[in-house]
Amino acid sequence: MHNTGDQGSATEAGQPADGAGCGPANRSETDEATREKSLGVELCLGHPDLVLTDATERSPGVTVRPEQMVDDGATTFLVVTAAGETLDRFETELERDGTVCDAVALDWTETERVYRIALADSAVRGTPPLVRAGGRVLDMEGAGGQWHVHAQFRSRSALSQFRTECAERDVSFRLDRLYWTSGEANAGACGLTADQQVALETAHREGYFDVPRGISQAELADELDISPSAMSQRIRRGMDQVIGSELGLSEE
Repeated sequence: MHNTGDQGSATEAGQPADGAGCGPANRSETDEATREKSLGVELCLGHPDLVLTDATERSPGVTVRPEQMVDDGATTFLVVTAAGETLDRFETELERDGTVCDAVALDWTETERVYRIALADSAVRGTPPLVRAGGRVLDMEGAGGQWHVHAQFRSRSALSQFRTECAERDVSFRLDRLYWTSGEANAGACGLTADQQVALETAHREGYFDVPRGISQAELADELDISPSAMSQRIRRGMDQVIGSELGLSEE
């Protein structure tokens, strides 16, 4: 997707976050310092009534990307690109999906089709609350009955606000990745180096932090093809960085 919303009217999506006015705001030096970093997230949203949930769930191997949204005051139209090997099945399921109606094929190839669809009034929309909370969509993809979203939030509290609203609307929220954007090419989540982040992500995935542990440090080292000593240092230093960052103790 190209920085467009998947769901919601243009009016809703255009509302300023947290009641901010439409004019330029006066920012203090503290505000400027805070704005040096924003929060990048990769998350997954799910709900039976999220747009195109049924169509994507019933069409294995098909992915959908929103391209454009237009609200004419009476109807919200969405232009989406569907790609995959079961597009005929997806088109059939598109007609049955209760979250949309009036699907019209605008362009098509053997492996990709573009549709204009109208959103049903009952459809649950994910983008407006994300924008209201202080975020913006960087990329979005629908597949397997879920929406995978890459977004940017102005702060951790903005992300928390969006997560709370998802819970209030019974929209499942799974956070897959969280990182600070600071302009540093090698900075990962909480300022981790790339090696530290890979080590911690692998340790978490394999159950190293579980009780009892699901994998030993030596086994982790084998998996990453490094020495046990290097694995130990990456975990120890990585955990120190995460704790310092999360508790506000890291040196700037």
